Amino acid sequence: MYIEFSEEQRMFQESAEKYLTESYEFDARQKIVKSDQYFGAEQWQTFANLGWLAMSFAEDVGGFGGGALETMLLSEQLGANLVVEPYLETVVLGGQLIAAGGSLDIKSRYLDAIISGQCQVALAWSEAKHHQAMTDVAMAASVSGNSISFSGRKTVVLNGAAADLVLVLVRTSGEPGQAEGLSLVLVDTDNEGCHRRSYKTYDGRNAAEYSFSDVRVPLANVLGVRGKAMALLAPIVSLGILSLCSEAVGAMTALLNATVDYTKQRKQFGQPISQFQVLRHRMADMFINVELSRSLMLATAWKLDHDDADAELCLAALKAKVASAGKFIAHNAIQLHGGIGTTDELKIGHYFKRIAAINSQFGSRDFHLARFAHLSQQ
Repeated sequence: MYIEFSEEQRMFQESAEKYLTESYEFDARQKIVKSDQYFGAEQWQTFANLGWLAMSFAEDVGGFGGGALETMLLSEQLGANLVVEPYLETVVLGGQLIAAGGSLDIKSRYLDAIISGQCQVALAWSEAKHHQAMTDVAMAASVSGNSISFSGRKTVVLNGAAADLVLVLVRTSGEPGQAEGLSLVLVDTDNEGCHRRSYKTYDGRNAAEYSFSDVRVPLANVLGVRGKAMALLAPIVSLGILSLCSEAVGAMTALLNATVDYTKQRKQFGQPISQFQVLRHRMADMFINVELSRSLMLATAWKLDHDDADAELCLAALKAKVASAGKFIAHNAIQLHGGIGTTDELKIGHYFKRIAAINSQFGSRDFHLARFAHLSQQ
């Protein structure tokens, strides 16, 4: 498959790479990570001013009409530069869910704020005993008149510490494991009965544990059709997985480049260690893994944009490949750097942490291998 970017897509890719390389400084990132801030507010506003937050939304809601390819191009650069700002959580997941399932009132109230950088969103679905798949959700909600209410806890809500809105996946009917009966409810984090315990994650981002105590919101806050949340979630979660994998490819590429540069400078027995054949073979294997992952990433983005019949099959293959390739590349990058690769002052260890976090989100390597096998038989 040959995929050729349009002139606009190439310009977008180049401008994102140029800005982040020149202006997203690692030291400034580290100050944010070590502070009480959950992300860089000034950087986030710059992203909004550059149009990045509007890019993937439809033109009729104030966006630029971008799709999976544009999301992939930006996410790859975010991963390459270790960006901690919550693009995935607020725009790719939260914003797209509101755009796809919100009423006209909900859209007009929140989408402009998201696109302008004034509103943060989080998706809360995982529970302490139900975290393998979204269909496992057990937290019950009841409908009374024109309102919906629920109580319970959600765990590891990414961007939950910074969120102004949280999209809560609840069960209005059925049993855990069933796709039918799930509903997605928009809740303001200032809502009475909504409490959170915020914390930083080990890859420098933020999350929260949410506790809901008889939270009651208007029935109009249900996104999409009540009881049919999986139909709304499925395509947007797929876009989110693509975004995550693109981040990982960006991080893997940065690790490869940093490792090659380091081995050209580090000397042993009077010559650069890049001259040692066994290390050159190791870096060649790293390169092959990066390129295989990138090829799958491009194919998956194209298939998602064109609603291809085997898009989900390709996505499962991509997530599984990124998990194994990311682990291989990150481990070898640290090994070839030696002890310095694990220090806080060098980027290498931070890429390692981000790749590890990505591998645990929306299904492990084994989960997606099993999903690939299942989809292959259909």
